[in-house]
Amino acid sequence: MRVPDTSDNAREPLPATTPLMLVVGLGLPYGLVIGGFVLFEHVDGVVFGFPPAVAWLFACMLLVPCCMAAAWWLGHARAD
Repeated sequence: MRVPDTSDNAREPLPATTPLMLVVGLGLPYGLVIGGFVLFEHVDGVVFGFPPAVAWLFACMLLVPCCMAAAWWLGHARAD
């Protein structure tokens, strides 16, 4: 059962995103992919048979969804 909004239970509307959510959800994944690739582009050697830049991109396949989940969690926890 929903309680209608009245003056005694009204809440201020929350913005859809915060700067922290934007940094964690967009900035950090961008920095991980582009920054890591630039750092590992000229590194010699292999990681599990792949050049380090390619291995880093494979690692980002796990890191980027973790960043997105953290941004979602920050927004969801804020809404509660």
